[in-house]
Amino acid sequence: MRILIVDDEPLVRIGIKSAIDWEAQGVEIVGEAGDGEEALRMIAETYPDVVLLDIKMPKMDGLEVLRTIKDRQIPVQTVVLSSFDDIAYVKEALKLGAVDYFHKPDMNERELTAMLKSIREHFGSQGASARIGTGTVGNRREQILYDALHGHVHDLSETSLKEGNMYVLLFKIKNYHTVIKRYTKETESILPNTVQNIVSEILSTEKEAEYLQLDEQLSAVFISNSELKSLLASLTRVNKIVQMISAALKRFVNIDIVLGVSDWFADFEGIRAGYEQAGKALSHQFYHPDTSIFYYQHLKQKGEQVYKQADAYLSQMKAALREEANDLFMELLSKWEKFLEQEECMEEKDVRKVYEGLLFMIGESGDSPGGAVSENAAVFGEIHDFGQLSAMYRLMFKERIKTRSQVELKGYSQLTRNIMEYTEEHYSESLSLKLFGELFHVSPNYVSRLFKQEVGQGLFDYINQRRIEKAKVLLKDYRHKIYDVAEMVGFNNQAHFAIVFQKYTGFTPKQYRKEEV
Repeated sequence: MRILIVDDEPLVRIGIKSAIDWEAQGVEIVGEAGDGEEALRMIAETYPDVVLLDIKMPKMDGLEVLRTIKDRQIPVQTVVLSSFDDIAYVKEALKLGAVDYFHKPDMNERELTAMLKSIREHFGSQGASARIGTGTVGNRREQILYDALHGHVHDLSETSLKEGNMYVLLFKIKNYHTVIKRYTKETESILPNTVQNIVSEILSTEKEAEYLQLDEQLSAVFISNSELKSLLASLTRVNKIVQMISAALKRFVNIDIVLGVSDWFADFEGIRAGYEQAGKALSHQFYHPDTSIFYYQHLKQKGEQVYKQADAYLSQMKAALREEANDLFMELLSKWEKFLEQEECMEEKDVRKVYEGLLFMIGESGDSPGGAVSENAAVFGEIHDFGQLSAMYRLMFKERIKTRSQVELKGYSQLTRNIMEYTEEHYSESLSLKLFGELFHVSPNYVSRLFKQEVGQGLFDYINQRRIEKAKVLLKDYRHKIYDVAEMVGFNNQAHFAIVFQKYTGFTPKQYRKEEV
């Protein structure tokens, strides 16, 4: 595989080149470019299989490079490099044909190796143009089908497919990581070969049906129905084939599969779009782990407002972390996760990257997003269920926040730490110097003097700040009346709560609630 690195920052290019042993990975770095114009010139000169492309560059940015690659139909796969705040650009890049993206702060051996693995799985170890040999009739048919999936329609007359009421199906082995444990290192290749043999045998008795194994987990089935005039009849036939494949694999290999089915299309030119549709349908297993078949035509079409809302939640979560408003962050996290469950507007890989980015922001100085989950990488890699993944990350967020709080308290005396921890747990109760004196067996005056000396602010100023932070979260929920919120955070008087709230935020509680809608 040949790779070209494109980034205007020399240190980034050096970091990518030195992050892993590329030669050991079977990769040749054919060059590097510092802007978009130079990138296009080097693509024409070096013929890379993959371009690692920065989005924001001088002269010509990454999006312009992608448009040019698309317009000229240059046969190269592009992986976009971005920062955490480049989500809108990343979405546009994917629309323009980028196959994947990853964040520059994630740049480490694990992320780069995963990127290589993903490209090899989808485009082959030698790049898209040399994935399958042409030495045999079987391999030539595979090459023709593979090229059709990626928009290069040629010689399909050599297959059994005909134009008319066509579909693309994608299926993968359910719980693959568990299934593969039945096999040893020496015998694990038996599984994909067996799947290929079984499915090929089933389709050999079907007219206008072809099979292509994309990797050890993922396969494609092409079905055309040129003799059927009715879409209902065509879909009925597709469902019959789906049931035959599922039943045979369950019977002979004891594996379950998950399928994504495209919408119908009329001719060979629609194969690439059908492939993308089947992939989008299949990706929804992330939100519905117990469902076995997904139809693209049944998916809810998302408006631009949905994606804007998802971006807004992400911006709010990052802002909360920067302000160290941990309670607000956890509240927003819950809303974002509930929103994703309702709208299903983000794919699994994108959700994972958001989680890792947020975890990176929480982590102590020196952490990397990849390092944050490295100790549990195998476990995380085997989870493809949004509910389970969110539960694990939520646990890690809480642990990291707790650790960060403990680190922040290390510079204080044991008494001050005890006061802060007690305040965090009992902010809604009546707190006083006398209470702390009795709890920790010291004089109230000593509590007041020591706290101000170590923290730099009076104890009640600190307590009120903590109460107002809690109130800001509660005010976002309209089920709580303002006087209820006042009570819930330790104020016996709504008027006093309003005065203190305005002192620390610049808004009355009512104004703040309106501003945050």
